[in-house]
Amino acid sequence: MKILALIPARKGSIRLKNKNMVLVKKKPLIYHTIKAALESKLKKKNIYLYSDGDHIINYGSKFLGNNAIKRPANVSKKNSSMYSTIKSFLKDKKEYDYLLLLQPTSPLRTFSDINKSIEILEKNKNADGVLSTYQVRNKKNIIFNKLMIEKNNFLTQAKKIDLNINKIYMRNGPAILLIKIKCIKKELYKCKLLNYKMSEKKSVDINTLKDLKKL
Repeated sequence: MKILALIPARKGSIRLKNKNMVLVKKKPLIYHTIKAALESKLKKKNIYLYSDGDHIINYGSKFLGNNAIKRPANVSKKNSSMYSTIKSFLKDKKEYDYLLLLQPTSPLRTFSDINKSIEILEKNKNADGVLSTYQVRNKKNIIFNKLMIEKNNFLTQAKKIDLNINKIYMRNGPAILLIKIKCIKKELYKCKLLNYKMSEKKSVDINTLKDLKKL
């Protein structure tokens, strides 16, 4: 299983200025994702930081060397999709089977979470990937377009909410998306994805000052 890890880190952020370099536990936000990746079973040579910010690249290169690379301006806009960013990144990387997307806004995701996600996929050869979620236990703060349910062992978009009937999950960023490269499409979550369940506490997704206060 050849896995290529991508840490996308745009310099521009609207709700939280310079988000990826904001200090969390006295370290830049992005540090925690780089650290988790390096401590995991991933090979260091297969871990990449992809950013349009020179200051972010310079910081990341302390840990990843030449694998901290420039993200083109055309996929670094505020409305650039994750799909377009992934396709740009993969353009000259043909020898891998899977992409592991590690968004730096999930600082509580650990090397253990990465390893367990890989192990889940290794044991389920009929799956296309693994997606991290947490279980929704009440309707407060629900983001409807992130809701998922399990159906026939795979995740699918939840069309309605009934907490009395189904266990409903919400994508937590996602902190982890491990997916077959050949299955990557504009709608990233349409393929056969297994559920890697994380706690709500570990699923903090940092995009605002309010999110930071949850840590």
